[in-house]
Amino acid sequence: MMGSTGALDRRMIEKCMKISELARQAGVGVETVRYYQRRGLLAVPEHQAGAYRDYPSDAVEVIRQIRCLRGLDFSLDEIGALLRGGVEGCPDVRAAIQRRIQTTQRDLDGLRRQVAQLRTALKTVPCQKSRLTCGLACLTACARPLACEVPPPA
Repeated sequence: MMGSTGALDRRMIEKCMKISELARQAGVGVETVRYYQRRGLLAVPEHQAGAYRDYPSDAVEVIRQIRCLRGLDFSLDEIGALLRGGVEGCPDVRAAIQRRIQTTQRDLDGLRRQVAQLRTALKTVPCQKSRLTCGLACLTACARPLACEVPPPA
């Protein structure tokens, strides 16, 4: 009986880690882990002996999910709602994704307009002079086509 209790204790110890190990395994810095805790995205474990906190191994996956959603440009507030179950199942998750698609599409449309303006501006650069003599005159001539299409505030 003692052997099985020891094995259980050893497995629990192996599954827990200090903040530096958690950060390393999740591919983030220690300060990122602490920031996620302050934002309520990651649970703060109780202090153990020696004033350390032992993090469960599933905390690595939570951080990876947060990073993945940030990569898709979800805000930390949106991520928090998803992680805390602040959504009512699949319809709410789908709605959050749909909102992100719409925002990303608007951003993409704006970037396409910006690229078109830059291409137009590039064609209108009037000089073939050296960098020293061209300078501001070329840049101002280049920027003129851009000035007429300022996007409205979002």
